[in-house]
Amino acid sequence: MLGSPLYMAPEIVEEQVYDEKVDSWSVGVITYILLSGRPPFKGKTKAEIFHSIINNDLAFDHQIWNMISSEAKDFIIKALIKEKDDRYGT
Repeated sequence: MLGSPLYMAPEIVEEQVYDEKVDSWSVGVITYILLSGRPPFKGKTKAEIFHSIINNDLAFDHQIWNMISSEAKDFIIKALIKEKDDRYGT
């Protein structure tokens, strides 16, 4: 396993076969952080972050999201779909 836990797609966390769609996931995470200043999946340890990526739903629960466009949120939602076949890709 290679990379920073905050940016890892579910299929990497679960040590499954993966493709270029892991990059879409990472871009979604980066976009979420750039717009809100917070990571979409939280945890204090690598194990907690991995658990959050696999088990927690994406949330726009901080008040900052009230000022973010629906188009930006839609992009993030499509980039952070847990099922890789449904996620943005080439």
